[in-house]
Amino acid sequence: MRNMTTNAYGYANHIRTYVQARPAGEPILTAAVADDLADTFGIDTDNAKNITNVNIKRLSDKGELVRVQKGVYGRAADTAFGRVAPNTDEVMAALLLRDGDRTIGYITGPTLLNSVGLCTWMPKDIHITTNGFRRRIPRGANIRSHKPVIPVNDDNVRYLRTIGTIEAMERYPVDAERPDEVLREILHRDNIDNERLIWFARKYFGRRTLLRTIDVALGDIRI
Repeated sequence: MRNMTTNAYGYANHIRTYVQARPAGEPILTAAVADDLADTFGIDTDNAKNITNVNIKRLSDKGELVRVQKGVYGRAADTAFGRVAPNTDEVMAALLLRDGDRTIGYITGPTLLNSVGLCTWMPKDIHITTNGFRRRIPRGANIRSHKPVIPVNDDNVRYLRTIGTIEAMERYPVDAERPDEVLREILHRDNIDNERLIWFARKYFGRRTLLRTIDVALGDIRI
């Protein structure tokens, strides 16, 4: 009995430490917590999942975690003004943008235009192009997910995002005084190879976007 109690305490303490180490706004997946528990204590996966579910619920009941959707939680942040619940949009956006250390998506559409300074108006929804476009978005979350032209990864994301910027300029209002300068800064900042940029545009995007991309790559920008 003592050994079982000791193990239970060790499991609970480990899960709580794991959760507290996650930054506020970072999605906490029960599957990832269970995998970590199984690896750390050398227990089987099914047992680790059951232990994780029990302890995650306890942390949720205490207000330390907030359930975003099944299997996805966000950590509440302790501030000088008390405990603050995680922002559902922020947690879901992080889940759609990254899978652990891997990039699986990028901000797109009017959200992207605003973030790079091409428009000053703030869209209500966060637009994200993501490999996880099939993931269910919680009711009330201000997020729109879009299917990528090809799976997004660490290697191609800056090219897809750059062409996505050009494509978004065709669909949404742009009120920057010098959009060409903004685009040049993006190419320079992201160390974009012009030939590869044009290759992506030619292979995966429409003719209009391709022509605009060629103009951008050649420095003859006509927006």
